[in-house]
Amino acid sequence: MTAETQLCQQLATCTRIFAMQGMIGLFGHVSVYQPETQTIFVTPGSGSDKANFQAGDMIPIRLDGKPLDGRTVPPVEWPIHTTLHGARTDALAVAHLHPPSATLFTIARRDFHPVTLQGTIFGEGVPLYKEGHLVTTVERGERLLETMGNHRAVLMRGHGTVVAGRTLAEVLFASLILEDDAKKTMQAATLGPVDHFSPEECSTFNAEIDFERRANRAWDFFTRLEARWDRQGATGKIELFP
Repeated sequence: MTAETQLCQQLATCTRIFAMQGMIGLFGHVSVYQPETQTIFVTPGSGSDKANFQAGDMIPIRLDGKPLDGRTVPPVEWPIHTTLHGARTDALAVAHLHPPSATLFTIARRDFHPVTLQGTIFGEGVPLYKEGHLVTTVERGERLLETMGNHRAVLMRGHGTVVAGRTLAEVLFASLILEDDAKKTMQAATLGPVDHFSPEECSTFNAEIDFERRANRAWDFFTRLEARWDRQGATGKIELFP
């Protein structure tokens, strides 16, 4: 099996897990970057059957967004992926999603703060990209990158989220954590004022617990669940930390 085939298999698996968890559907796309060949593999865009993706469905594009075969059309917001992959060496995988709970933080005038220990990976905050449009041009992609900076994720006003990581496992785990923390914040708010972890507490916890190790364990856990999934919309969904 070639390295490219393996990457495409992992990308398809990651996307199927997002579909299983109800975090990707009609819209949304995920990508992985191969620096050696400067090739981005991205999932098909809106309307595609993401719950049944296989390696052969992935679209190879260059850093300028042009498909390698000259024919296959990438998602309309391909500049999200090309800009991040081209600018950040730690952004080898990128997910643009519209998760139900985290997206509410792109609408409400309320900053996101981590409320669980797992959520402390976002201790430096999750900035908000305030422009009200799809990221369909390189210029818009660069402005999104400017807003995101070196953060692990960015919120897009009235739209969704973008999460970056060194591997697909990291992007999967971080995206699941972001959605879980957003949901728990809203649930806790019904009980009273919501407490959250300070940046200092976040740094201390993450210095003790290796994120890569946790992400790989989550990857193994969810890939086993996905292998048994019946491919019906969100029917295999489980709570991240029940």
